Parts: sequence; structure tokens; C-alpha cells
Amino acid sequence: MDVTNTINGILAEFAASCGLASARLDENGVLSLTFDEKLQVTLVYLAKRDKLIIEANVANSDKLGEGIFRQLISFNRHWYQFDLHFGYDEETEKVQLYRQLAATSLTLEHFENALAEVLDHSEFWQDLLLASTKQDAEFDANLGSMRV
Repeated sequence: MDVTNTINGILAEFAASCGLASARLDENGVLSLTFDEKLQVTLVYLAKRDKLIIEANVANSDKLGEGIFRQLISFNRHWYQFDLHFGYDEETEKVQLYRQLAATSLTLEHFENALAEVLDHSEFWQDLLLASTKQDAEFDANLGSMRV
């Protein structure tokens, strides 16, 4: 059976279990989903590499300072512990979290577990980055009102 059909079968089962009408890769091997109206995830099938990539948009780069970028990059040193790594999409200017899955051995259970892990980590980093951005804004506001 064609791997694209296998992936689409898994995505159809996933969609049915989540109450979605359907979910399938388009002709380019891509499917975009949004969770909780805030977390955008894209699935990309790379046939030549036998990989299904899960890409989650974590943050806009204009919201991040250099210190946060260093933290994200240092997380990449430990990618093997989580099978996750961060990257930057220059077209969308978004920091993304990635997970690679072997497409030919993909099962519904493995897909759901991997997706849940990406969503959990993405939400964690979004919350952390949001808190950091708020602290930076409060610091800047307080600095502006200081008298010397």
C-alpha cells in the first residue's frame, strides 16, 4: 500500500476520534491543523526521506529577545531526550518545534502520542515565552516611569 494512503488512513481515524469531518494530506503532502484556536500545527510528508514531520508554531520571532533564542537553541542540544527540536521559518518568521516520525512504520497510537507530546511542549514554551514577554514589557514600562 502507498505510504500516503496509509498516513491518510491514520489521519482519517484521528479526525474521527476528535470529531473532525476529515483530515488528509493535500497533493503536496501537507496538512495544517489548529488546536485550541491558538496552536498551529502542520504535518509534512517527505516521501524521499520516509518522514512525517510535525511542525508547531511556537512564537513570532519579533516577540523574542536574544536570551530566549539562546534558551531555545540550548534545548536543541537535548533533542534526543524528547525527539524534538526548535527551528526558525524565515518565510513566516516563526519559531517552530519539530518532531520527525518514520512514515512507513507509523501507527495511529504512535502518531497520537507524538502529536500530544509536540502540543504539550509547544504550549509549555508558548506560556513561558508569553510570561517572558509580559515581564519585559512591564520592565520597560517601569523603566520609562523612573525618575532620577
